[in-house]
Amino acid sequence: MKISLNWLKKYVFPLDIEENKISNILTDIGLTVKGINNIDKDLVLDVEITPNRTDAMSHYGIARDLYAVLKFRGYKVNLLKPVINKGIHYNTKPHIQVFVKIHEKCIRYSGMFIYKIKIEPSPYWLISRLKSIGIKSINNIIDTMHFVMYELGQPIHIFDMDQIENGKIIITNADKNTNFQSSDNVTIKLDEEDLIICDAMKPLSIAGMINHVESNINIRTKNIFIGSACFNPIIIRNFIKKHSIKIKAQHLFEKDTDPNQTIYALQRIAFLIKNIMKNNVSCSDIIDFYPNPISFSKIKLRYQKIINIIGKKISIKKIKKILSLLEITIHSENNKCLFISVPSYRTDVQREIDVIEEILRIYGIHKIPIYHQIKTPFIFPKVFYKTEYEIQKIFSEQLTCYGFQEIISSTMTNEKKYSCLLNSFFHRKGIQVINPVNQTYKVMRSSLLFSIIDCIKYNYNNNRINSSIKFFELGKIYYKINNKFLEKSYLGMAISQKEKIKSQNSPFFYLKGIIEQIFQKSGIYNYTQILSEHPLLENGISILYDHKNLVELGKFKNNVLKKNEIFYAEIDWRYLVSIIQEKKIIYIPFSKYPSSRRDLCLLVDKTISFEKINQIVKKKENHIIKKIQIYDLYEGINLPISKKSYTISFFFESQKETLTDKIISDSMKEIELFLKQELKAEIREK
Repeated sequence: MKISLNWLKKYVFPLDIEENKISNILTDIGLTVKGINNIDKDLVLDVEITPNRTDAMSHYGIARDLYAVLKFRGYKVNLLKPVINKGIHYNTKPHIQVFVKIHEKCIRYSGMFIYKIKIEPSPYWLISRLKSIGIKSINNIIDTMHFVMYELGQPIHIFDMDQIENGKIIITNADKNTNFQSSDNVTIKLDEEDLIICDAMKPLSIAGMINHVESNINIRTKNIFIGSACFNPIIIRNFIKKHSIKIKAQHLFEKDTDPNQTIYALQRIAFLIKNIMKNNVSCSDIIDFYPNPISFSKIKLRYQKIINIIGKKISIKKIKKILSLLEITIHSENNKCLFISVPSYRTDVQREIDVIEEILRIYGIHKIPIYHQIKTPFIFPKVFYKTEYEIQKIFSEQLTCYGFQEIISSTMTNEKKYSCLLNSFFHRKGIQVINPVNQTYKVMRSSLLFSIIDCIKYNYNNNRINSSIKFFELGKIYYKINNKFLEKSYLGMAISQKEKIKSQNSPFFYLKGIIEQIFQKSGIYNYTQILSEHPLLENGISILYDHKNLVELGKFKNNVLKKNEIFYAEIDWRYLVSIIQEKKIIYIPFSKYPSSRRDLCLLVDKTISFEKINQIVKKKENHIIKKIQIYDLYEGINLPISKKSYTISFFFESQKETLTDKIISDSMKEIELFLKQELKAEIREK
């Protein structure tokens, strides 16, 4: 969305801050600024607003957030509301009645008449404001309507009052097969599900979005009706999708707008028109249909919950200041919590957790210390074996403790961008949707890897991460095999870093270690590892359980980040959940006797995997070997081309006695001899 800086300065005053700093501050509070453009002596911010933040889809909405964060950070600024009542008198009774027949589709409908208007070119300031955000000037009335819509985020429509027949405005469903001729001379065929505004004889508008050619204002218009409505956004979205049309300010019509703002928007547009016309107009009283007023959301906000979620204690004084700046009212309080109500324009703030998110936004997420790793036990209580949701919850918590950040990305993929990767998935044919929202993203992802790569690239390119990135995502993939459509859930994990780390500390072994720990704590032991045949991973492994593929792990082949490698693991989520749910908890007592470790360096053929070495050692049925794990793997300088070197750690422990050095040494000699015979391995000195 385009936001004019000159326009913002009318509400946040004084705003004597560099545009780059304003851009960074808005981005910090979740209103990401993607760019700044110079248009007609104005700086215009390209702001990316999440769909739930309908309150921020306007200049005044952005100004409210900007004021709150600036005031909290100590800037001496004021928030100036758009003027609505200076010199305005509503002294004429409306001679038209409004009837709403479909209450569930129309939450509120407000309207008023303005008489003796004159259609003229707009003043320079109005043309300039609209030009900065890409809106072409039409005339003083239409331009004022657009101005208020982009100022307040409230949908508005205007009719030529003299074209309204029999003194009635009716909000109802269209008749089946109704032909609607728009003001652009486009015929739209309506059905009984489409919401229209009509008079006693004919349609005037489709839900205030598209005017009929006969109701639109023109150079001869003298009197106008202005409507300000809050329609059910689902009805609007369904209409737009069904008829595949694009309209101005579409983002306002199809979102949850504030029903308590309809009259304010009418008063604002009346004030502007009267000033542009130099007071030569008169306004009617306001007609208002609002059968079920929306009340403010009432929420209990606990101090301890704020600390638990944010991870830092914020003083009660600062919490109250943030709430006040966000226009959240405190009704009562005690030493443990606050009882608050949220303004109706914040349709996204309904729960305690939403309020905590708002506090964190304004307080500053950059002030919260981030620990690289939080150590905590990974244990499944019995209850967690029952539901997939509980298993998902504990996995998310544990991966977060390992320093990973969870992402949720779109299931749609840019086909051209990843065509080479999609072609590599010879067994996973991408599915193209018939009616995509965006023509660029019209193929459903066949791997989580694509969306995770996009997220990694975005964070590196925008300098959001200085060192390493650790992301995970639990989501669905979609593909086609033998003309059969498949949908599967996967857990994807990726590590990327700016500096390469060698040996056992490499991301590959780090990822592998996390997966092995997950398996161990989940009671999964009898799995095997083989070389991966995944088309996008190199030097990877596949982990099998009961001869079925459970995990793919390796380094991403395609160097899309140039300087930064990506190590990726993909777990078949539903299969993992089924394994965990079927597992029974078996108690094995800890040994009373100490364990010992011995390392062994082997030089073997390049084709021999660690899993094969592991299986051969287990054949010996040596009961004092508790665990075998890889410590290091080396290929390259000082080794023959066809060879590689493993350093393997053996852990010895007995349930009956303390193992002597002789017992362990004898066991190691047997292992060495067996590996020489079976694999023709060479024992290297450490």
